[in-house]
Amino acid sequence: MQITDKQRQFTFLAHWVETWNWLLWWSADLHKNPNHIWRWVWLFPIYALVSIFYFVGRRAYDVVDRYEFNNCLKGETVVLRNFGYHFLKESWRERIRRRILEAVLDAQKRGAKVIGLGALTKAEWLTAGGAWIVEALGDKLKIPIVHGDTLTAAAVMHRVVRVMKYKTLPPEVFVTGGTSKIGRALTLALAQRQISVYVYTQSAKRFAEIICEAETLGCSKYVLHATNLQVGAHCRMWVTGKAEKGVGKKIIATLPHKAVVVNFSVPDPLSVRLLRRRPDVEHLDGGLMGFDPAISSMFFMMRLKPGMLYSCHAGTMVHAYRGWTHHEVGPVSLTELDVCWEAAMELGLFLPPYTSHLLPVDVRAD
Repeated sequence: MQITDKQRQFTFLAHWVETWNWLLWWSADLHKNPNHIWRWVWLFPIYALVSIFYFVGRRAYDVVDRYEFNNCLKGETVVLRNFGYHFLKESWRERIRRRILEAVLDAQKRGAKVIGLGALTKAEWLTAGGAWIVEALGDKLKIPIVHGDTLTAAAVMHRVVRVMKYKTLPPEVFVTGGTSKIGRALTLALAQRQISVYVYTQSAKRFAEIICEAETLGCSKYVLHATNLQVGAHCRMWVTGKAEKGVGKKIIATLPHKAVVVNFSVPDPLSVRLLRRRPDVEHLDGGLMGFDPAISSMFFMMRLKPGMLYSCHAGTMVHAYRGWTHHEVGPVSLTELDVCWEAAMELGLFLPPYTSHLLPVDVRAD
């Protein structure tokens, strides 16, 4: 199949998460209603065995979807034959890395012009956000690798700004994971919009690096160091990014009355069970993009309902749409946030309706 300039081809490379996820490959009902998984609990022994078979088998990946988007892109979704728990065992990671390289080279042979990375395929400790892939393949790699964090940071930022405006909240945000790749970009982008950002981190060195950048950008007075969660006890807008294990209980106990939390961390530190303790808190998913299902033949969205995408997936599409040839594997470029966002709007993407743990919610105006 020949791809014209108006039909650019891309591949999005992800992995299975929970052991039941392989059912999504053929079940339209589970895409529309992921909560219906309870109907398939009786199959647990089978899909648990499948997850083991997938790891020990020789086959590296599955192409689970091929689709068109808005008459200008042809995409495919490739899923490694690895489940979330496979990544936890360090001795298994080299096998996973080899599978990633095989999937990348095969996608390139099939005509992909851009390859995007989802979830753990771009983890810093596995592929350094894709930089390891670029280095490992060297001259064999002819097309760009994209981690999609630029559009993710832009999506979270626009979600936060929109909610703050709608609820007329004070211009201040408390951010956990503010020194991570996405968190850093989010912090600086909000500070540039004259929103005070309390950056929760125990690392004085990493905070100093962000302050140094903020000084260069002329917005350092809006970036504040928070060495403990109590600093944010007065702040109604929180953003949860990368955080240490078990911090969710501390966060839920610290949040002020009627706080709003936008999350981009995987996993989310505020579980559904924790949120039940605080019905006054509004929890929102960040890092998602929406589109009109009528403009795409996409089927496989990995637990998302039709018309929704993870921002890193959408970022891959934007890269292909614009015909960009550079790798997006390092720190998020602040100058590219608006460029990437505008391109996403041109492509037919937008902020999706509000959800919490992927279920629809209404946001109350103050």
